[in-house]
Amino acid sequence: MKRAIFLEEKPLEEALAGYWEFLQLLGALDPGPAETIPVETSCGRVTAAPVFAAVSHPHFHAAAMDGYAVEARRTFGATEQRPRRLRVGAEVFPVDTGDMLPEGCDAVIMVEDTHVATPGEIEITAAVFPYQNVRVIGEDVVATEMLLPANHLIRPVDVGALLAGGVETVPVYPQPRVAVIPTGTEVVPAGTRLQPGDIVDFNSPMVAAMVREWGGIPVRYQIVPDDFAA
Repeated sequence: MKRAIFLEEKPLEEALAGYWEFLQLLGALDPGPAETIPVETSCGRVTAAPVFAAVSHPHFHAAAMDGYAVEARRTFGATEQRPRRLRVGAEVFPVDTGDMLPEGCDAVIMVEDTHVATPGEIEITAAVFPYQNVRVIGEDVVATEMLLPANHLIRPVDVGALLAGGVETVPVYPQPRVAVIPTGTEVVPAGTRLQPGDIVDFNSPMVAAMVREWGGIPVRYQIVPDDFAA
């Protein structure tokens, strides 16, 4: 039986160029029509179009510190020498980090910068300026801004940004399906009782794992034995 013997090496660049040209002719490089999936399951997929925020985040003025919400002008002039007392529930309002500011308030006095003067009053020794200690509307995300461009590999942090921007679904390319075909009469599946000359098939599971890691769907085939007559 005549053996095929290859004595010439093809440069890597030339081999890759030929491979990509072949894939192009087959249409294998066409990503196919986009599909829309939930953002929660989109990590590792590739965006098929730019994605824009539907809402701002935060969508209200929020306290950035624990303390008291206040209209900043009420604090002007307060010093250690001339502290100012403010009525709780009328001029200042207790807030925790993340709370929406009550209507009419535009700043937060940190709780560490206050002390209780009477059961219904706090005392401050320094003024705050408008929007001090406040997360303003759109500080993280502004409605209509582009969150992700097209052809972007979605990361865990992107999932958070999309959801914060009010995006619930995202257009992505289909996952490429990659055939993995182990060959060789000497190759046997893992777990087989080895005979002299046998080689465990470790390559196809490894390649399949790489395909999954890169966002594809591996399709593993049965081991194909050698056919010297082919």
